[in-house]
Amino acid sequence: MTEVAALLAAFLEATGREAAIWERREGSVSPSLLGASTEAFASRTEAGATAWDVATWARTHALHAQLVTTGDSVGWLLVEPGHAADADRLLGRLIPVVRKLTRERDGATRELVERYEEINFLYAIGELLGSSAGVEEIAETLLIELAATVGAKRAVFLQTNRAQQTLVPIAALGLGEVTYEAVSLEQGEHIAVRAFRSGSACTDDGSAAAASDAILAGRGAPLLAVAITRPSSGAGITGTFAVPTRRALEQPATPLGVLVLGGRDGGQPFTAGDRKLAVAVSTQIGTAMHNVSLVRAAMDRQQMLREMELANELQLKLLPNPRVVQPEARAAARVVPAESVGGDFFLLARLDRDRTGVLIGDVSGHGYQSALIMALALSAAGIHVQAAFDPSSAVEAVQRSLHDELESTEMSISMCYAVIDTRAGEVRYANAGHPHVFALTADGQATRLAAVAPPLGWCDDTIEESVMTWKPGSRLVFFTDGVVDARDASGDRLTEEAVLRTLSRMSHGETPDDILEAVFAQLNGHVGRTALRDDCTVVVVDRP
Repeated sequence: MTEVAALLAAFLEATGREAAIWERREGSVSPSLLGASTEAFASRTEAGATAWDVATWARTHALHAQLVTTGDSVGWLLVEPGHAADADRLLGRLIPVVRKLTRERDGATRELVERYEEINFLYAIGELLGSSAGVEEIAETLLIELAATVGAKRAVFLQTNRAQQTLVPIAALGLGEVTYEAVSLEQGEHIAVRAFRSGSACTDDGSAAAASDAILAGRGAPLLAVAITRPSSGAGITGTFAVPTRRALEQPATPLGVLVLGGRDGGQPFTAGDRKLAVAVSTQIGTAMHNVSLVRAAMDRQQMLREMELANELQLKLLPNPRVVQPEARAAARVVPAESVGGDFFLLARLDRDRTGVLIGDVSGHGYQSALIMALALSAAGIHVQAAFDPSSAVEAVQRSLHDELESTEMSISMCYAVIDTRAGEVRYANAGHPHVFALTADGQATRLAAVAPPLGWCDDTIEESVMTWKPGSRLVFFTDGVVDARDASGDRLTEEAVLRTLSRMSHGETPDDILEAVFAQLNGHVGRTALRDDCTVVVVDRP
């Protein structure tokens, strides 16, 4: 199995999706299979690889196509559909890296086949990099092997610190009790800095070596420094097509570090072959370091996605079940966060046989910070709506409870709390800056429960209470601005007016669940596949 095929097989195991890449070399009549997750999928995609328009063929066969440029060839990567677009893009970036790594490995093997020590060293590098999680853990062994191969007694492995603009030693050989200090990139005469800036190898002898690095050169012993470079990223993957970037080709990547060797036996200078070996080795190390960073980034992202999915599940479990207001009332509610977690929330309260409480809140922004404030607000509201008889008292109590958190985070919460009182035939409510709250009568007429105070967190003013008549057959419909501000592919908003038109047609005895489904069907039909920009929440309550 080739390296590319192994990568695609691992992709299949991780995602459950098949993948294959067909290579088109210049001058070749037909494409050749570079690798596939399974032989069956290779056979399935062979016709597409020879198609005149591969992208169109892929779409008609429910596949995703990426054009991947690998330097000396172009290949079509065909992947089964799924929801992990980031995984597809990562796979498209990893294939050129694996191809480059394979070519460089094979080239180095052919070039060094007659040098026994260097072959042993290459094998040692492969074993070390294949079994270690990071260069730091193998740096000392690497220095020993490389120094033995080129006959150096002293060596140091320097890693780039971009923030401090220094080369920091992470491993040293043959220095005894001497401490090797970090090298500033402003020390232009230092051999490590020269190798870093050139992105290649440098050598020094005699007095030049002593002046460049007195610790490793000793009394003028020869020095060899080589930059550890990462793989070239001249071709970037954008969407489903590769776009070569001239600027990226002209600007070499910043080296990941520098290897410096000195104190060679007999004082003999390092040869061109030594420099070539050091460059070949540094490329392998740089490729491995870059691959490790890609794998770590992918693993971190996967871990973050798993954590956000768990956070979403936990956050939704904080919200009440709409059945809590039965049997006196009926309710339906749904929260759809723009990200895995969000800042929208609602609360339903069965206060007594005649009164049902309905609260909706929208924390400014979305994401983790909004979700944390949302959890605090929901907890505080759950306590205060049961303890306070009047809606205004409950909302003011929530405002006091969250004062410090809202002030320190500079966030705010639009909130409306309404109590349906069927004995009194009225709705009492306190609205702190929440715009989209309506009482909908049986004939489809919507009346806004107007805000009487700014959102919580803007100020500490008293929140006044309002009263309106509650007619038989009426219902409360609350929603957040994420619903009316939802955009389609052209950037057009759904708008409040469109939602109210849908609600006005729901006047034939529909249940809260029916109304909820109608609003979200309208929302989904408007946005299509366009990502939501804000959390969307809808709450519907009636007392039949």
